Amino acid sequence: MASRTFSWKNLALVLGLTIMVGVGEYAVAYQFNDGKITQKVIGAVFLGMALPSLLIGGVMRLFKPRVQRYFAITAGLCLTIGLFLILT
Repeated sequence: MASRTFSWKNLALVLGLTIMVGVGEYAVAYQFNDGKITQKVIGAVFLGMALPSLLIGGVMRLFKPRVQRYFAITAGLCLTIGLFLILT
């Protein structure tokens, strides 16, 4: 039976996945904005980083609810940072 305790390893793996998505989004934003990256663009990149975590976390909720919490934490962090950067 799997442990119900919090695992830093699982959180690090999910954060790594989210960072890889962010690197790809940043590269696309850099190319389409002709190299002009503003605070609002970075905020939009963070909002885009939250989307895969929300989708994957929703699917994980059906099959492995204990793993879903790590995607929820990552999505919450990305949404908070993205909205902060866009609104300030």
